[in-house]
Amino acid sequence: MDWDIPCDYSLLNFVDDIQDYVYACLINKKCVISGGQAELHHIERVGMGRNRNEIIHEGMEVLPLTREYHSEAHTMADQDFFSKYHLDGGIKLDKTLCKIWKLKRREKHA
Repeated sequence: MDWDIPCDYSLLNFVDDIQDYVYACLINKKCVISGGQAELHHIERVGMGRNRNEIIHEGMEVLPLTREYHSEAHTMADQDFFSKYHLDGGIKLDKTLCKIWKLKRREKHA
């Protein structure tokens, strides 16, 4: 992942710590399943009356997925998607990830 070398198989099948792998995929904006260019899939849905430009994303659970897998994730229950791809769930966005993805985060308090 560090050198952006494409693989014909999912690296998800070869990791010991899935959550660390998902976090690394988020940092590198790579799909957790295919390794392709990722977009954020919010486990806690955004939209439907919630303006994605106004909400605080920090603390929200997400997965990095390609458009194909992102669309698939929206057609099924979260647990079914997690089971199908052997995922433990998403990762909660922290300040670092919000900065990388250019998302709103909590303001610093003095």
